[in-house]
Amino acid sequence: MKKIITKNATFEFEIKKSKFISLSFLLKHKKNFEFLLNSVKNEHKNATHIVYAVCFSLENCKFSDANEPKGSAGRQIFQILQRKKLINSLIMVIRYLNGGKLGLGLLQNSYKKAAHEVIKLSKIADFTSFYSYKINTKIKNFNFILQLIKKNNCKIIKKQFSETVEIEFECQTKLDKTFGFDFFEIKK
Repeated sequence: MKKIITKNATFEFEIKKSKFISLSFLLKHKKNFEFLLNSVKNEHKNATHIVYAVCFSLENCKFSDANEPKGSAGRQIFQILQRKKLINSLIMVIRYLNGGKLGLGLLQNSYKKAAHEVIKLSKIADFTSFYSYKINTKIKNFNFILQLIKKNNCKIIKKQFSETVEIEFECQTKLDKTFGFDFFEIKK
């Protein structure tokens, strides 16, 4: 089963004059990835490397070694995300190098450790996909629609009243026309 990070975390350790800071994030939207990456880069301007792996789905992942030897950093984090079946998740590892080099084996193990430990500190949950819907109807139908939404175990996200009422809601199951009202699915 797919998993998500529900609580972000930070983990730090030092090895042979290299400081590693790992961060975990839940990504609610793809655009959050670029924002978080830029924020961390701005916050850690003096870092030697800012390595990451991100998975939006099990099939849509990418990683960066950030000028570490090819496959020694980002790939290590990516493989852990894949093994743990984490989606909508971003793991970043910031490295400050204050001296000698680590060697390839120790470097790979350091990035693995950074990813493993920050995931252990993160809160992880099973991923449940939701279908998002929107209804625009007359206000007189509002209470009836609320009953239908509740009956189908859906959750209201937004209500907006004007001459009509617009309701956005999410359900764990896909609704069909037996719902009783015309609605349209919101593709995210």
